[in-house]
Amino acid sequence: HYKIKSTEEINKTIEEHQVSLSTFKASRFIKPFAKEVDKWERDISHVLEVTELWLTVQRQWLYLENIFYGEDIRRQLAKETALFDEVNEKWKSVMTTLNQSPNAFHATHLEGVDKELQYMNLNLEEIQKSLEMYLENKRRQFPRFYFISNDDLLEILGQSKNPPGVMPHMKKLFDNIKTLTLVKTTSNAPMAATEMRSNEDEVVPFDGQVLLDGQVEKWLRDVENKMKEVVKRKVFACRHDLSNCGTKREKWLKSHPGQACITASQIQWTEEVQKSLRDNVLKLRTDRKKQHLVLRNFTDMIKKNLTKLERIKLVSLVTIEIHARDVINDLIKNQIKTESSFEWQQQLRFYWRKDEIIIEQAIGRFWYGCEYLGNSGRLVITPLTDRCYMTLTIALSLCRGGSPKGPAGTGKTETVKDLGKAMAFYVIVTNCSDAIDYKSMGRMFCGYCQTGAWGCFDEFNRINIEVLSVVAQQITSILNAMTTLKSDIESAIRAKTNMSEEDAFATIDKRYLSKKFTFQGQDIDLVWSCGLFITMNPGYAGRTELPDNLKSMFRPISMVVPDSNYIAEIILFGEGFSDTRLLATKVYTLYQLCAQQLSKQGLQRKKNQYFSSLKITLSD
Repeated sequence: HYKIKSTEEINKTIEEHQVSLSTFKASRFIKPFAKEVDKWERDISHVLEVTELWLTVQRQWLYLENIFYGEDIRRQLAKETALFDEVNEKWKSVMTTLNQSPNAFHATHLEGVDKELQYMNLNLEEIQKSLEMYLENKRRQFPRFYFISNDDLLEILGQSKNPPGVMPHMKKLFDNIKTLTLVKTTSNAPMAATEMRSNEDEVVPFDGQVLLDGQVEKWLRDVENKMKEVVKRKVFACRHDLSNCGTKREKWLKSHPGQACITASQIQWTEEVQKSLRDNVLKLRTDRKKQHLVLRNFTDMIKKNLTKLERIKLVSLVTIEIHARDVINDLIKNQIKTESSFEWQQQLRFYWRKDEIIIEQAIGRFWYGCEYLGNSGRLVITPLTDRCYMTLTIALSLCRGGSPKGPAGTGKTETVKDLGKAMAFYVIVTNCSDAIDYKSMGRMFCGYCQTGAWGCFDEFNRINIEVLSVVAQQITSILNAMTTLKSDIESAIRAKTNMSEEDAFATIDKRYLSKKFTFQGQDIDLVWSCGLFITMNPGYAGRTELPDNLKSMFRPISMVVPDSNYIAEIILFGEGFSDTRLLATKVYTLYQLCAQQLSKQGLQRKKNQYFSSLKITLSD
């Protein structure tokens, strides 16, 4: 239908006339024309007000017209649909009249047009509020909807009966599910999902099928539950096979998903090292020999003709196994003799207890998140990474957030993301700017609380100080609720007097792992694994100084430029090179010379992120 394209010329003309009328009124000869000038001022102001109202109504109408075009929304919001249809008819009538009288002055002075527009504006605002409540209700039923825009959510809801139409949005709702494999047993039967596929095209079959029938938020919740169940079962099967295959692991590696291989390997390594520390510390030397054999076999595998997916999986596993080797070397070097030693307790350790995967580090103890992560690669773990991991896990165990700070390119965000990968949690990174308001932050917080996901706010100090003061109150509310929830969990564990604390933790009733609390006037669930992190670069100009009450909620971690030689050495080893120490020095020297001789633009990032290009070059 007819639309107003632009009012720039009208606004410019109105402004000129208002300046002219102000000049007239300042004249000492205005008296005979005063009434006429006042009338013109009122008329021109009326043109401006009605034009702005017209554009407001048009914006709302255009937005809602696209929404109420879909049959599903019309059926589910019957009352609002009827009201919109009424407004739609009036709008088309008014626009037809406007088309017949294109002069702005005449059109805005048509009898009753301003009242018609006000009536439409009020009704469209009412429809908008009802729509917001409807979307909020859908988000409460499937909290991952908090992480997508209203437009995406409406598109998903409109495809409720058409699962293939929802598949393009899966990667926005899950960490690494690109799509699901859909089947239909009979022509009349609803579709079912049988497999999940990652962005790297790793396919993980479900045990049985997930029916994609009924409301979309219901069957997406079923997919989420099935995903976590399958990840846990795959880790269990992978761990069982690993215990029977010794140091030759080629067949084992190719038979299981990458995430399961890494987690199972970490569980076995933790058990072996802890057993050596408990029984006979001399066995650590045997563990070191075994680790060297495993790495040698992996290096030989890398040189074979592997598929792209197998190579990514193997390189990620080698990265983790090298770190495991280095930890054993440090334990032997420092003559560690007990499992209670800090040098061992500070490591990120994985256990399989009572059919649960438990992660421990220092004073922190966590359940494995079971989010499907695909085969997206892992960060090289340096001593700096280890310290950052420990600081973040301690912060989480104390019901606080984490705040890595440092120059660009030091791995602040990537370290948070990699810790999330290690613990199998969904990590959502938000790039902050001065455009973020407290409402959008509140919506994201609602999602983190109800899903148990981690929120990482990159360059958090770019947010305006006025918004940060409200955000501080929101975060305080969440952290206080987390403290109460942790207290309830500890009470439930202490109540199990017939077993050890470790077993009581593993077998706790899942109903204790979430709790209702009041956030922004609403009662919502808080899941135990919710985590909040902020990263900052204090060196940039124009950054906001965080209020003291906000600083106290986040444990700071200073990040520095990592040991580039060490990282290059591990990357080279992961790509199949054997004598990596000398080669790493040469490669790093080459990049340093390039940095000195070539353009200085973006030098800091180039210096510390050359590993990505190195990895791509070696892979090719």
